[in-house]
Amino acid sequence: MALQGFWPLTSSVDWCEDNYAYSHFIAEFWNSISSVAMIIFGEAGARMNSCNSFRFRLAFRLISVVGIGSLLFHGTLTSQMQALDEVPMVWSALTLLHSLIESVFGKKGTWLPILLVLHAILCTASITIPTGALQFTFFHASFGSIELVCLILMSQIYSKKKDSHPSIKYLFERGLLITLGAVASWLIDLHLCDYVDGKEKSILPYNPQLHALWHILASIGLYFLVVLILYNWHYENGQKCKIEWRYGGLVPVCRTSDVENTNKTTMTKSAK
Repeated sequence: MALQGFWPLTSSVDWCEDNYAYSHFIAEFWNSISSVAMIIFGEAGARMNSCNSFRFRLAFRLISVVGIGSLLFHGTLTSQMQALDEVPMVWSALTLLHSLIESVFGKKGTWLPILLVLHAILCTASITIPTGALQFTFFHASFGSIELVCLILMSQIYSKKKDSHPSIKYLFERGLLITLGAVASWLIDLHLCDYVDGKEKSILPYNPQLHALWHILASIGLYFLVVLILYNWHYENGQKCKIEWRYGGLVPVCRTSDVENTNKTTMTKSAK
């Protein structure tokens, strides 16, 4: 799908969307625009949830950084912007893995974050140094393995608490279902492009822009799962918390009793 435009094509992958179809300066228009979903959900997560910990503010805002990198990557299809998309994905996943490990196995001291930072540096090198198909393979091996471990740990939390914590049951099932739909869209767009691009071999009359759909679904599914991790982490650390559903019951928000008590105290002082 590589049509000539303003930016030199140096990325290790080119997606199913036709390049420069709408602008001489934007390589993949729909893939770029849909990346804004990650920025929105990342920033909304950091602001709406009572994240009384640096780790969760960092995790949510790294998702926003991924969105910025994704927008620049799909807008240019250059290797530099591809790294700006992929490296924050690894760091964000490792940030969440830290909280999951502590939630399932208990606190492990300072050696755990140090080990995760060293692993992040190794992954960053493996993503940014190689080129071509090797780079693409290293990234998905690095990111995919972290995702798999996170999913296994979340499954353990789900199996243990689905009956006693309905919020965990709902967040995991809904988040996983949406994420699986996102992954299916990603795989079809990457491997079956000729059959869904709306051209000669296609079984569809037009390109449904499945990679753009991946951005949106992945953002929603990830938001649900991060809220689950946040909720469970607070619970395991002895902080009472609950899930509120906003915007017509569509958006889960984790609220802690500390925030509620602070608000009540502020209201009382204001009343006096």
